[in-house]
Parts: sequence; C-alpha cells; structure tokens
Amino acid sequence: MLSLGLLGCATLSLVPLGCGAKITYPAASEGPRVPDATAERLRACVDEFGSDLRGGYYVFDYTVKVDEEGRVVDVASKGVPHADLAGCTRLALRAMTVPEDLLRLRKLRLSASPAPSAERGLVGHPALVVVAIALADLIIEAAPIVVVIAASVEIGKSEIAEVGRKKSGPVSCQDHLNACLRWPQADLPGHVEGNKRCATCFELCNGSGTWPKGFELTDESWASCIYPHIRWYY
Repeated sequence: MLSLGLLGCATLSLVPLGCGAKITYPAASEGPRVPDATAERLRACVDEFGSDLRGGYYVFDYTVKVDEEGRVVDVASKGVPHADLAGCTRLALRAMTVPEDLLRLRKLRLSASPAPSAERGLVGHPALVVVAIALADLIIEAAPIVVVIAASVEIGKSEIAEVGRKKSGPVSCQDHLNACLRWPQADLPGHVEGNKRCATCFELCNGSGTWPKGFELTDESWASCIYPHIRWYY
C-alpha cells in the first residue's frame, strides 16, 4: 500500500520532484532553467509555507547576483508577501550551482558586437561588467495557490570580492559578522539553543580578537565559521 501511495504521488506532478506542490514550465518557456536541485528546494519552500498565503496567483521576482567565477554572492527578492517563504526561497537560490552555460553566455555577450541584441534574456553591453540573463519562469502549483518564480542572474564582478581585495591591515570582528550574515550558515545553530552560527562566531572573535575557524557544538560535532569569500577579509 505504501509503495502504491508513493507511486500515485509521483504521477500527479509533471516533474516528479516530490509530492504536494508540483513544478511546471510555460509551454513556450524561454531562457535557461534553474538546476533541478534548486527547483526542488524552491518547491519545498512553497510546499512548507504556501499554505499561509491566500489562494491565488503570485509572481515572485528574484535577482541572483553571481561573480565571474560562478559563485552566488547575493539574492534579492520582490513581491513575496511572507517573510519565511521569502527567506527560504532566497536561501535556495543562494545555494544554487550556476550552470557553466550561463558563464559562457556572459563571455559571448561581452565579446559580441556593441549593436543592441534582440535576443530575449540578455541585457548588457560589451563595455559593461555585468550581464543579466533571464531564466525561464518556474511555475509551482500548490492548490489553492500558483507561484511563479521569475528570476534573473546578474553575472559580473563581485562587490564583496572587490571590497575584500581592497581591505588591508586588521579586519574587525564586526566586518566578519557582516560578511557571515550574507551566507546560508547565518541560520545554522550556534553553541546554545536560540543562538545562530554567525552570532556565536562573533562572540568567539570578540573574546580572542580573531575570527575562529569553528567551534564544537553540544553534541561534540564541529560547527564551521568559515563563510565563502572569507579569504578576502584577511
């Protein structure tokens, strides 16, 4: 009976990424798609928090900023009326592995003619550092709501990286905290219940004067304080 139930659950979705909310794309979708793993994380967010929304059709806009090496450095959202859902979806996109095809598109666009491009989804000029690429809309159906994830990827030089490279001399614990809070580990548990990872690392830094590599949790597991781009802060 359990096997039959799981099979029935999978067949309800056009894309078998899970039971509950289901994922589809417009029939004539244009532009690259988010990776399947990211689509599944977004679906899980809607599945978890979508029941708090009133029934209807929602369009959530996201801008995913990526550096030249394909690392997501920031995610901005617009039109998400639920704080937990907004946070969950931003974390999902922040953890996205950027397809190499998008990085190649940027290189091609920057080396192309300065004449305006009629191709949908590419915005930019060879003289500009940043190129924006619109992704195909991701439609998540979780009755009684339908959520459209309309995301674009902006690929260029990372502001975080540039600021970090310009830093010289000692860096304060507050600088590290500000940088740490931009990354997913900010929501991971700290050394005591109710405390978060970056806050614990900040407390340890204030005590020692140096941002720690990590600390031991109460269950004796290791909690890392290392966040992406940390090397630019030393």
